[in-house]
Amino acid sequence: MISILAVLSAGILIGFFLVGRPIWHKRNNNLMNLAIYVLLFLLGISVGTNQEVIGNLGKIGYESVAIAVASIAGSVLISTFLFKLLFRKNAK
Repeated sequence: MISILAVLSAGILIGFFLVGRPIWHKRNNNLMNLAIYVLLFLLGISVGTNQEVIGNLGKIGYESVAIAVASIAGSVLISTFLFKLLFRKNAK
């Protein structure tokens, strides 16, 4: 847990010094996207190699799919609402 907080704190400190440098902002966005894709890929490998999960895939049922879809839809709706609320431009 300490290592996670240390890495997060280091990132915050570095980000503080890189404010106002748009080239670093663009590079950071690209690196974050790459990291997310790699993590999702590794998660897929982990699920695919787990025989218990694959064996019970048929038993999971429609309820778990419905919960997942509802969670994603709710997150998208709330995120969209908050984005429009917090980042709307003044009409004036």
